[in-house]
Amino acid sequence: MRLNFCVLALCALPCVAQFPSAYKHVDRVFWVVDDLDRATTGWQKARAAAEASHGEYDSTVEYGGESRKTKIGWSSAPFAGITADFIQPLRGKNAFFDFAKRHRLGVAALVHRVATKEALDAEVSRMKSLGVSVLQSGMIPTEPSAKYVLFDTEADGKYLLGIAYYQNAPTAPSVRKIVQYAFVAHDLEAVSKYWTKLGFPAMSFTHPALWDLRYHDQPGDFDAQLGWQRHGDVVYEWIQPLKGPTTYSDHMRVYGEGLHHIAFQVEDISAESAEWTRAGFPFEQGGAWGERDKPGYGRFAYQDTHKIGGIDIELLWNYRDTAVKTTQK
Repeated sequence: MRLNFCVLALCALPCVAQFPSAYKHVDRVFWVVDDLDRATTGWQKARAAAEASHGEYDSTVEYGGESRKTKIGWSSAPFAGITADFIQPLRGKNAFFDFAKRHRLGVAALVHRVATKEALDAEVSRMKSLGVSVLQSGMIPTEPSAKYVLFDTEADGKYLLGIAYYQNAPTAPSVRKIVQYAFVAHDLEAVSKYWTKLGFPAMSFTHPALWDLRYHDQPGDFDAQLGWQRHGDVVYEWIQPLKGPTTYSDHMRVYGEGLHHIAFQVEDISAESAEWTRAGFPFEQGGAWGERDKPGYGRFAYQDTHKIGGIDIELLWNYRDTAVKTTQK
């Protein structure tokens, strides 16, 4: 939703001094899908992901404290300035298989790269001291020297926090760049307290006044409380639906709490929305904030990309004095 509402604050907590700088940037996402081919070709069609080879891999992971043999379809694709690891669980019990059982598909983990193996071990120790265990660890099969660790944070934090160690891997240029990760949850206060306990900034909360609301092809009548975090180069938005119908409640009904959308900043929201719709990802919900044609004015539109990833894409447009005026919905 609107970036202008971000009243961003850092909290002064004893553990903040130990807060790893790696968390200031999301390096890759672990994205559970039900059809690897459909997901990778779909995001390429949407001009968000570059081409990447993929295959099926036999691997051994440490899951729940036990060594387990698994078979996984995996593709690592440059995606909007990060790497998207599209993962299709095929055989064996592991974190991705269990995520698919609970949520069907969607972004399971945000993964942050640490600089050294020692830094990875130090963060595992720090999290253990805070009462957070390792859910799963293993090697990224498309990068055999890359080790990842997923912390058991989903129940209270609504997504898996991940870290990984590997040598720098250049990301291919993309016509799009992620400017926001957004999550839906039933209780933002509880989620904020959980992440604050782990050294992340507390959320600041807003209740924005939106207008020109649309829900699918009908006038909208929805409302939500928003929570905001910034501890790096991308905004984290948290959404607690208060009134609907709304795509937020729809998402939780089908997929549960967790990552609802990623956002792209666009120059012409009407043209972009039409382009996504023509590509097979129709408009789902949208609206405006601020005073029309004045600084602080902006629009948002959600496009339905659930069939290739279990999430929405949000298009964000902000008024600028020098911007070429376009006809808005």
